[in-house]
Amino acid sequence: MYYSIIGILALLIHVIVNYYVLKPPVTSDILPAHHSYRRFLFSVIGYYVTDVLWELLNALGLMKMLFVETTIYYAIMAITVFLWIEYVIAYIKEKSFFTILLQYIGFIFFVFQIAVLIFNFFFDIAFWFGDDGTYYTGTARHICLFIQLIVFLTTAIYMLTIMFKSTGNTRQRHRTIGFFGLNMSIFIILATLYPLMPFYAIGYVVGTCLLHTFVLEDEKKARHAELEKLLQVEEIQEAELCGARQMAYTDPLTGVKNKNAYFEDVDGIERRIEDGNLSDFGIIVFDVNNLKIVNDTKGHEEGDKYIKTASKLICHEFKHSPIYRIGGDEFVAFLMGEDFKNRNILIASFNQKVEKNKQDGKVVISCGLDEFNPEKDDSYMRIFTRADSKMYERKKELKSRV
Repeated sequence: MYYSIIGILALLIHVIVNYYVLKPPVTSDILPAHHSYRRFLFSVIGYYVTDVLWELLNALGLMKMLFVETTIYYAIMAITVFLWIEYVIAYIKEKSFFTILLQYIGFIFFVFQIAVLIFNFFFDIAFWFGDDGTYYTGTARHICLFIQLIVFLTTAIYMLTIMFKSTGNTRQRHRTIGFFGLNMSIFIILATLYPLMPFYAIGYVVGTCLLHTFVLEDEKKARHAELEKLLQVEEIQEAELCGARQMAYTDPLTGVKNKNAYFEDVDGIERRIEDGNLSDFGIIVFDVNNLKIVNDTKGHEEGDKYIKTASKLICHEFKHSPIYRIGGDEFVAFLMGEDFKNRNILIASFNQKVEKNKQDGKVVISCGLDEFNPEKDDSYMRIFTRADSKMYERKKELKSRV
């Protein structure tokens, strides 16, 4: 039973080692010639199964079933050779006279093998069993093995020739695929000399393990490295995009949000009003007093400092709210969350600081607060208009004091 035991072990190793290739592929994980190699691996599984069954049926003395099973065994053997050629051609991605010829050789061999097996039902040309159950092989079987030997040797020589034209890890992969052909050639010779020994199965298990370690694993590492590189490029591009967006939506003088950001966020508020999803929302409109006087008497550089000082005062008081500079001396704050709940306290504190600034001759800012009323506000501008009106009232009040 050692023949079947070796076949079962070879099958288990084959499935375990090549599990991720045998399972249904994820599109993003497909490696070069993945589908061709996957078909080849499944054909090797078929070979192992028929190889194991051969000795079991022989031990049970089921000669008719054994004859049919042996026919299937040789047919699958021919399929694996044909699919190996398909994989080699798919892997090198080269359409040349040699690859086309190799493909035709594989197809002709497969047809020849099937024809031999069909004739073997009527004439003992490939294999037969004696009356005592002894297994005999004929000339046609040896011819088929010889053709297989030539095919594997040819693919080996071809891949080793390509190896010298390649560099780096690609050279290692080409060399390994070439060694697979040499490995199978050696074990085919041994199988010819000792037909009752499982040399063919051993050849496949050794060869596919070589391919897994030095071709597939290396391809996976290379692909992961490529994906990491692409991810790094994507992160850089995203950071650049975020930086560009930040510049496009930031006021360069004060660092608060600019008019572009303001109009975009107003659109969002309008949509929430239309959908009925807006609540606890208020607007404060600010206007910096005396900016024109500062510009005219002290120059625009001092005027810019005056604007920046006003912006810092607004941001310090309404630190949890988005602040927008929508004009030369105009700012707007959207109050939500904690700032909305504390709006009256915050506006009182802010106005108190403005009063002190007025006494000390520092920056003076007028402001007006109003809030969203779902019963009467069907647009953002209704809230803004009321807040803007209150700001002008405050501005008049401040100017009326000397």
